[in-house]
Amino acid sequence: MTASALELVGMLAACGAAAAALALRDRRDRLVAMSVALVLAPILVAGDVWDEPRVVDFRTSAEQVGLALVLAAGGLAALTWLFRRHPHTLPIAALAVLPLRVPIEIGGETANLLIPLYAVIAAGVVAGLLATGRSATAAGGPSGVWPERVRWLLAATLVLYAIQASYSEDVSNAIEYIGFFLVPFAVLFCLLAEVEWSRRLLRRALIAVSAVAAGCALVGIAQYFVGELFFNPELGDANELHVYFRVNSIFFDPNIFGRYLALAMTLLAACIAWGGERRELAAAAIVFAVGLLGLAFSYSLTSFAALLAGLGTVAILRWRWRGAAAFATIGAVALAALVVAGGTPTSDIEDVRSIDSGHTDLARGGLILFGILEPEPPPADQDVGKPLAGYGSGSFGRAFFDHIEQARTTVSHSEPVTVAAEQGVIGLVLYAGLVVASLITLLGAAAGSSLARSAIGACFVGLLVGSFGYTGFAIDPAMWALLALGVALRLDPPEPSAPR
Repeated sequence: MTASALELVGMLAACGAAAAALALRDRRDRLVAMSVALVLAPILVAGDVWDEPRVVDFRTSAEQVGLALVLAAGGLAALTWLFRRHPHTLPIAALAVLPLRVPIEIGGETANLLIPLYAVIAAGVVAGLLATGRSATAAGGPSGVWPERVRWLLAATLVLYAIQASYSEDVSNAIEYIGFFLVPFAVLFCLLAEVEWSRRLLRRALIAVSAVAAGCALVGIAQYFVGELFFNPELGDANELHVYFRVNSIFFDPNIFGRYLALAMTLLAACIAWGGERRELAAAAIVFAVGLLGLAFSYSLTSFAALLAGLGTVAILRWRWRGAAAFATIGAVALAALVVAGGTPTSDIEDVRSIDSGHTDLARGGLILFGILEPEPPPADQDVGKPLAGYGSGSFGRAFFDHIEQARTTVSHSEPVTVAAEQGVIGLVLYAGLVVASLITLLGAAAGSSLARSAIGACFVGLLVGSFGYTGFAIDPAMWALLALGVALRLDPPEPSAPR
């Protein structure tokens, strides 16, 4: 079912406002655009689920609605006061709560939402609106050719996603992606990109991220030894069939848990590689070791791949060709270990974790939907492949179910394949352009001469590699945060005539 006129207008308005916030240069104009985007996004989602039984049960309960409004207003007011009184706490809080999800039960169903992050984003915008002054050259404006291109490519990604949702085979999923991910994360980018990232602020942010990562890893380690999980009963049932025991810490998905640990560990590895005070290096090494143990118990192979890619990038940026040689050796050994670990199961009960985790069929189905592979057997009365414009934003799960196999899924677990199936060549060109511009921005001139720039670039490489084997690029807040930091740090060298 295609989008209605009202749904299309809502998606275009929400994504258009977020895109304007990314592209505008005047800070006050950006804040207005961010406000409009944040107001429209929940309205869009609410309109889509308004008549669902679980939502009806919630909105017809005065007690539940009243409690939710009181908690939301109180939390927003407290955070707004904090961010106005201490502006440096906004970026620290945003990075600290970046991965944290809260299970919300409505009508007997549980949804894991990024409530802490949404609260920080909303309070950040309100605090910005309440601040006085108007400046066309405020932080977050143009910071070089490639950072500016990243901004425009992100804005184009939002607009294209809304346009291609107009013919999507799963409009509701596209609306959820826009309301829960793309729009709020674009606003997050704007907030973080306009921060003046001093050495002291970066250090505090790293401490906050490391503390959260260590806490999450310790919870996962405890789960492993106790043998009990929470938030994901399906994972507990799956563990009964395996000889290994996967943990998810405070996350629903072990792969999201592992990916967050991989990014935090990459940051710590960069700090260790660049050196510093002995006490700080020892603390970083301890947190890295705790994170590595938690990552091992998650059994997330894509997260291990992301960690290896991040560590390799750190080594190359720090030690150039010597780092590349060392990483190539370590990478070859790690790849061999993964291949051995991902062998063929020897019994009816799976005794090892497959290296592809069963995602091969999904990726192949996505390539069939894109049109570069032939379905087997070939369909009798329809042409499956749509290479030019795809099946529409957010439609992978529905298209896979209707045209490939009647199996429940939402993504191909490979970002390029999902983009190809949903958005076709048009979306792939924009996706490739964004990846290239982002890599040039984060790993361009002088990246290796700065610890902060190198750490951010290495994390982005790790996240990108991880997204090839498990979805999570545009819908991962870490991607938007890393790009925002890269743009804010102005990786492009200044013009010769520009003042220092």
